[in-house]
Amino acid sequence: MRAWQDPAEILDKTTVIDRFLRYVRIDTQSDENSESCPSTAKQFDLAKVLVDELKELGLDGVEVDANGYVLATLPGTGDGVLGLIAHMDTAPAYSGANVQPQLHPDYDGSAIELKDGVVISPEDNPELLESKGDTIITSDGTTLLGADDKAGIAEIMAMLEMLREHPELKHPTLKICFNPDEEIGRGPHKFPLKKFGAPVCYTVDGGFTGEMNTETFSADGATVTFTGVSVHPGTARGKMVNALTWMGKLLDRLPMAESPECTHEREGFYHPTGVKGDAAQCQLDLILRDFDTEVLLERGRRLKTMAEALMAEEPKLKVEVKIVQQYRNMAEELSHHPEVADNLRRAIEMAGITPRLEAIRGGTDGSQLTAMGMPTPNIFAGGVNFHGPREWVSDRAMALAVCTLLNLVQIAAE
Repeated sequence: MRAWQDPAEILDKTTVIDRFLRYVRIDTQSDENSESCPSTAKQFDLAKVLVDELKELGLDGVEVDANGYVLATLPGTGDGVLGLIAHMDTAPAYSGANVQPQLHPDYDGSAIELKDGVVISPEDNPELLESKGDTIITSDGTTLLGADDKAGIAEIMAMLEMLREHPELKHPTLKICFNPDEEIGRGPHKFPLKKFGAPVCYTVDGGFTGEMNTETFSADGATVTFTGVSVHPGTARGKMVNALTWMGKLLDRLPMAESPECTHEREGFYHPTGVKGDAAQCQLDLILRDFDTEVLLERGRRLKTMAEALMAEEPKLKVEVKIVQQYRNMAEELSHHPEVADNLRRAIEMAGITPRLEAIRGGTDGSQLTAMGMPTPNIFAGGVNFHGPREWVSDRAMALAVCTLLNLVQIAAE
């Protein structure tokens, strides 16, 4: 087995950076308000490009299905089947249209200044100090970059390039999927799991060099509907029950210490995400998060208790709480498959990197896919500051992700 650990070789012998720069210029922003799959038709623009490139690399069964999932198979030179996944969409939080990637070669450790007063500084990005001498890639400051997760796509493609050039390397049959709508939590919703046919998979969708994720939040969504009594405000005394006013009371009772702004590491939270309606009836949307699923369920019970207390104070008010499961901490299932994380840890070490096991304060496609029966931890893709104009990635970090993938597929073939 060959240990891949030279990023310069990857940058010299693959088109990983060229591919990345090409992909980020294609607008693939997803839309949480759309009911279609993919949520935006423009995700097909990248899907079609990837289909052509996968065919050029000689993979079998290359297609994009009606829901926007790009599928391909590389027959193995060793035993087993392994899946690799990256997502095509970018976050709705910030524009991904007309991305103009900027290259900052031989980075010297100083602040990077972009348009609109956007500054990426080492003070806020200590990873930059580990990237001196690298080429740093950013947007021009008016859009996000799209390293989340087009870096992951480019890295998988570069790994396939290297396997084509090195047929002596043993690897299992590789099942590749580039999926839509990860950023709005729907990546696995129409995932062709049976057709994909991989018992184990890895998403390439993590952060800076060495990061590996085998644990995520458990997540629920909550909708609280307030129904009051609508009366003309001129004659409302003793009669009106303003639904918006009572929504405000609930918001005031949510513990500020358990909000995203006040929590970190393994602390969970309540997070209001949207409101709509009027004085007669209104709706509050929240997300509930915690690493411990039992604590998460208790958050839901506490929310319902708050609603019941409001109705006890105002009997004419109706408050309905609906809670929907979104995803669960992948660690619960991965604990039954320790070799999946062990193989990834070994692959990172073979690349000359110290693995950084980090619990994600969020979720990945792997959260839901693991719950669906396909253990799917997450591998670093190299990017930092996702979902905004300060997003950046290092060429060396991307190359080391390719090294890690080459090591991983060899380990999986043992």
